[in-house]
Amino acid sequence: MDKETRILIVGAGCFGTSTAYHLSQRGYTSIRVLDRYPPPSCEAASTDISKVIRSDYNEPLYARLGLESIEAWRTWPMFQGLYHVPGWILSAANLSVPFVEGSIETCTRLGVKGLERLTVDTIRSRYPVVKGLLDGWNINVWNPTAGWAAADKAMERMARAAQDNGVEYISGETRGYVRKLVLEENGECKGVLTADGVRHEADIVVIAAGAWAPSLLDLQEQLTAKGHGVAHIQLTPEETEHYSSMPIMDNLELGYYFPPQADGVFKLAHSQFITNRKTDSNSQITTSIPHTFVQTPSDGLPLEIEATMRRNLRRVLPELADRPFCYTRLCWDADTADRHFLVTPHPNHRRLFLATGGSAHGFKFLPVVGKYVADLLEGKLEADIMQKWCWRAGQHVESSNLAHMDPELELSDLTGWKGRQDRERSSMSKL
Repeated sequence: MDKETRILIVGAGCFGTSTAYHLSQRGYTSIRVLDRYPPPSCEAASTDISKVIRSDYNEPLYARLGLESIEAWRTWPMFQGLYHVPGWILSAANLSVPFVEGSIETCTRLGVKGLERLTVDTIRSRYPVVKGLLDGWNINVWNPTAGWAAADKAMERMARAAQDNGVEYISGETRGYVRKLVLEENGECKGVLTADGVRHEADIVVIAAGAWAPSLLDLQEQLTAKGHGVAHIQLTPEETEHYSSMPIMDNLELGYYFPPQADGVFKLAHSQFITNRKTDSNSQITTSIPHTFVQTPSDGLPLEIEATMRRNLRRVLPELADRPFCYTRLCWDADTADRHFLVTPHPNHRRLFLATGGSAHGFKFLPVVGKYVADLLEGKLEADIMQKWCWRAGQHVESSNLAHMDPELELSDLTGWKGRQDRERSSMSKL
């Protein structure tokens, strides 16, 4: 691939930004990134105050990439001050037990030091802040090498580094919002059309649109946009100090919890996913389409999701379970059935590539995933990785050792979310 090749990347999330950065580091001089929002794209799954950085996987590929990424988080000047290592406890109740067991085996084979199985009594003894019964925390493994990164700041820094290398970012509700691919009669992709009607031509088009990819392009059910509930609780300075000793705690079926940020924000998240099956008005594709609070600020968390989040928090930190949430979000990502990424040429549209399918575990690879996408574009991606990340429409997956095995919930079947923020603001104004 010539260094002057015109490369167009649709999406400025983790995959798109990392790809742009790595291509620019390799000397490519004509790279354009289109996104509805300026970096760090506020709707991207990866744009958040914190994301887990770990190597705990039952799949050796991601364990290896996790270790490679951790080294980058530790050593790259770009990420200085953004990476923190309190360690984490990975747990499961029932369906995800095989994933945790497999993760222990894989990490042990790769030489990860300090892994330790913990009972719930050991957890409460070691971390006295944990007052809950931890019912449903049926398998627990401590990994001292795991941590978290300030995800939004990391995304912003990498995007800035890409721009310093000459990458052009175009954003905006019309200028950056891609609505259609430009396809020739022979199927070749020549570029994209944005909402303002501008045609952006390119030699290579990379779709890195995450949860929005399935409604932009027919991916034959390989990707499903899924959202999960995220909430923040504002702690006092005294409470922040009190909870600062806790590790990251992640039960793959009962939610996960971060130690508080320096500003006292305590983050928790739900582990069951939501779909929102609709027909896209532009592409006419019927699939799950993200419903976000950025686009619909009047809406809020479904009542059932909040109730479950509070019930699960009570299992760990019961004294916080009834505290008000100061922020909520449905965080949307694109999931594959087997949780492998979709990083591949399109089989029918020459010059079109996919770099997506984060499946709720992609952000930790921000430092390195773009390297592998660049390898794909240059025709030198390792064969075993290509096989796992290939186009696989029609694949039937029956694996029982994946994370997040709970069945999805459909947003339209849940209650209380529509107009919730408006109602609550109105109620507060009357007090």
